[in-house]
Amino acid sequence: MSKLRWTSQFVVLAIANLGLFKVLETGVPCPFFYCYACPAAAFACPIGIFQNYAILQQFPFYALGVVGLFGLAMGRFWCGWACPFGLVQDLVSVVGRRRSKDIIRLPRVPWTKFVVLFAALILAWIAAETLFCKICPAGSLFAAIPQRFVSTEFSFGTFFYVHLVTLAVALVLFVLVGRFWCRFLCPMGAVLGLFNPVSILKVRVDLSKCNQCEDCLSVCPARIEKLEDIESCTDCTRCGKCIESCGSEAIKISASLKR
Repeated sequence: MSKLRWTSQFVVLAIANLGLFKVLETGVPCPFFYCYACPAAAFACPIGIFQNYAILQQFPFYALGVVGLFGLAMGRFWCGWACPFGLVQDLVSVVGRRRSKDIIRLPRVPWTKFVVLFAALILAWIAAETLFCKICPAGSLFAAIPQRFVSTEFSFGTFFYVHLVTLAVALVLFVLVGRFWCRFLCPMGAVLGLFNPVSILKVRVDLSKCNQCEDCLSVCPARIEKLEDIESCTDCTRCGKCIESCGSEAIKISASLKR
C-alpha cells in the first residue's frame, strides 16, 4: 500500500501542475493544500478562495460546495494520498531517516488546525488582504520560489524573505515531527477533517478481529491514540499504515454510506 500511496502522490503532483499548459488552467478548487500562485497550478487553493470571499464579505457557495463534495466522498483521504505538501513532508521524513518515529514526539492536538483556519479567515476579513498566503510555507515552495525564476518582473520583496523563513522553519519541523503541518496547522486539513465522520470512504476497524496489540497506533503518522478514534476523528488521513501493520487484518479502507 505504501508504494501505491507514493505513486498516487507523485501522479497528483503532476496533475496539479498541468497548468503549465495554459489551456489546462481550470481554476477549480482542489481538495488538497496547493498554492494557486504556482506558475504551473491547474487548480485553485480553497483556502485562498475562502480568504478572498471573506474579504468580499460574501459566502463561498461554489467553493464550499466543491470542497464539500470532495470531503463527503473521501474526507482526509486527500491529505494522505494526494496533497503535494503532504508529499513534501513524507519526503523530508525519508531523507531524515525518521520514517514512523518522531525525533520529538508531540501529543495529538486536533483543534490547532481549526484555530489557523479561523484566524486566516478573520484576518482576511479585517485586513482585506490574504495575509495567510503571505506566510504560507506551501506558497513559499510552490509559488514564491518558482515565480522568482519564471517571472522577470518578480522582485525580492519583504514577503519573499518571509516565505523563505517560514519554509525553512517548516522543513526543520518536518524533520523533528512527522507530518507536523498536517497534524497541527493545516487549514485545509481542518476543513476536510470535518467530513471524516460522514465521508463515504473510511478506515474501518473490526473490533471482533482486533487483538488489542495497538501496532496500528504505534505507526500512525497522525498519532491517534485510541482504536475507536480511527474511523471518524478529524486527524486520520487514511494513509493505510495502520492496515499494513495489522497482523489480524482487522483494519481496512472501505466505501460505505453507513456511519
